[in-house]
Amino acid sequence: MKEGRELLVGFVIIAAVTVAVVGTLWLQGSSFGRPTTTVQTLIASVGQLTEGNSVTYRGVRIGTVDVIEVEPGGASVRVSLLLRENLGLPDDAAVVLGPESLFGAWQAEIVSRQDYPRFPFLEIPSGTLPTGPEAVGPVLPGYALPEISRLTASAEQISENLADLSERFEVAFNQETADNLARAITNLEAITQEVRVLVQTQSEVAGSIIANADSTLVEVEVAARAARSTFQRVDGLLEDTQIDSIVASMAAATANLATITEGLADEDEGIRATLERADSAFASMSRVAARVESGEGSLGRLLTDSTLAIRAEDLLLQLDLLLQDVRENPRRYVRLSIF
Repeated sequence: MKEGRELLVGFVIIAAVTVAVVGTLWLQGSSFGRPTTTVQTLIASVGQLTEGNSVTYRGVRIGTVDVIEVEPGGASVRVSLLLRENLGLPDDAAVVLGPESLFGAWQAEIVSRQDYPRFPFLEIPSGTLPTGPEAVGPVLPGYALPEISRLTASAEQISENLADLSERFEVAFNQETADNLARAITNLEAITQEVRVLVQTQSEVAGSIIANADSTLVEVEVAARAARSTFQRVDGLLEDTQIDSIVASMAAATANLATITEGLADEDEGIRATLERADSAFASMSRVAARVESGEGSLGRLLTDSTLAIRAEDLLLQLDLLLQDVRENPRRYVRLSIF
């Protein structure tokens, strides 16, 4: 009977040790014979992370923290992560260290850098390789979240700054400041009212200007049409063959007079006097031609003033209408009475 009890006690002890070992290995994330791989990360500091803490990806535990060691020179900390093999990590993978819960142990979480663009991940120098025989892949950049103590210190500093700011605000904002602020608000309301009246006045003036501009544009359009009609009539008058015949006749007369002058150059004094009178006549004709070119006289006005040509054209039109009316209604103008 005693041997049976001792055997039972031994069996219970062995089972308890086995359960403890298996539970410990399970809590530490042991793979129990499953293949694993080692990935390393460089971080400025690891906070409260310790060896054996969990490694998660998308909220799922995929491994444990294996080794934590300071890099030569003390510029960073190298952390080796023991992960399950054949895990598909993102191309821009990084490691974020932080607490698993508000007051629990820390963990290492593998994330994509594009999901946390504001985190200052440690930049990995080019050519940095993982160390150790089991380490594979590139070295991942890491970032550790601020600890509770750091957050508390920062909050205390912020509260002190707010207290200092409140004291300065109380000193600056007294009754006089309040009265000045009230007067400034009153003045601002008055200025706003004046600006509103000014804007309304300027709007009315702008409306009047726009209306005048529209009227002016209409008048300019009418004047342009009238000018276009006048130019067409002047072109028609200039294309008339009578003007060309008059100019040709004057040129022929000038040529004939020049021939006569050459023929009479060798005659006596009487002829010389005649030539002098002819020269005087030529000078008079030159003055007449100059006055015609400058628009003086009826002929000059006819050539230079389009209004006269228009009036002449209107007069001829009215004369044609009158002659047509005389032909159609002769009794209106001639009365024949025998008795």
